[in-house]
Amino acid sequence: MAGDQISRTAIYFVETGKAKPSMETLRLISERTGRPLEFFLAQPAEGNPAMYAGTAELERLIASGALTEVVATGERVLEQRLDPDTEARVRHLVATAQLRLGQPVVGRRLAAAARAHFERVGDLLMTAECLCSEAQGAYLMQDPSALSLAEGALTTARSLKVLPPSTEFRLLGTLAGVHATNRNWPAAIEAYQASIAAGDSIHDLRRLSLTFSGLSLAYQELGQINQASRYSQRALAIHETLNDRISLARSENNLGLLLVRVGEPASGRPHLERALRLFEEAGLTGRSDVLLSMSELEFTQSNFAKAAELARQALSLAVEEAAVGRIADAHFWLGRIAASEGRDEAADAECATAIGILEAAAAVERLAQAHAIYAEILEARGDLSGANRQLRHALAASRPGPHASDTRAATA
Repeated sequence: MAGDQISRTAIYFVETGKAKPSMETLRLISERTGRPLEFFLAQPAEGNPAMYAGTAELERLIASGALTEVVATGERVLEQRLDPDTEARVRHLVATAQLRLGQPVVGRRLAAAARAHFERVGDLLMTAECLCSEAQGAYLMQDPSALSLAEGALTTARSLKVLPPSTEFRLLGTLAGVHATNRNWPAAIEAYQASIAAGDSIHDLRRLSLTFSGLSLAYQELGQINQASRYSQRALAIHETLNDRISLARSENNLGLLLVRVGEPASGRPHLERALRLFEEAGLTGRSDVLLSMSELEFTQSNFAKAAELARQALSLAVEEAAVGRIADAHFWLGRIAASEGRDEAADAECATAIGILEAAAAVERLAQAHAIYAEILEARGDLSGANRQLRHALAASRPGPHASDTRAATA
């Protein structure tokens, strides 16, 4: 903040209320925080300093991890008469807590309401923050609009003269998470690494742990197991230190799945069981993801009946969570299981259902992978013609636009 134009001591005195800044200093603070000058000149709502104290208290509770208390306190504050700016800030803070509690529908709605105000008053930084929260809610719901929201947040923030490194770190991390949800692993890794390079990630240990967890998953999917394991262990260490149960549950799931895929299902099982237990204890959205991981574990050990039971449980939960991607994944696992049991008609029906869901959601990266998976199932069955047809569909899905008609020649 101080840079080379204001002394650190002067900033400290302003922060602690021991001095008021000159107009020149205030303009620099305004520029470097991305907030309009009027934000610092505004009087507290209806002359009541308690209103601003309330938002500071919510920020303190978020920093300390008291998320349920944030929600309860925020709801009480919103029942009072607030000026529009304070109301929007409270909504955004409560949205942040709801998202961390695994409640994407409520969190996304609150963030959208807050964004409407910040857009009206021209507060670009807070507009970007709200878009970021909306993107987080969307990708937790596996809504394809998450990508455009995350990109919009980053574009908005970068239109500022000076973008705080902590904000860029968060926005890039969210964009990386969206790419990971869409299974665009190279783009996810690029965004995660850019997030770390944006600066001062060590001061936000929670988000740094999520970044490590995301990198672990991305490298795992690309088959780079050593990198995946290294980042997974880093993420778990920070989660344990912070006692972040939600993030810990997700990282335990990632590590368990990693061990299953490298041929160590016995080592992976305790991690998956712990992940499921943590999700159940906290009542979190996302349990279907762990159930799918456990279904994959049973499948690798040829326990097809148990794998199918877990996949059906995951499907039921994913429908409740409105998680489009996981609904499709559950159908695909049921298709794989049916194919392994020689039930070809059932396998075809499950794969067709999954592909139809992804087509309707316009989930491009997932759709390309879906056709490729179905091609593997058909090839294993000996249906080479059907497998080639699915590969052409996969190529077409991965190359939308005017060149899609060239897929036959490209496949050849």
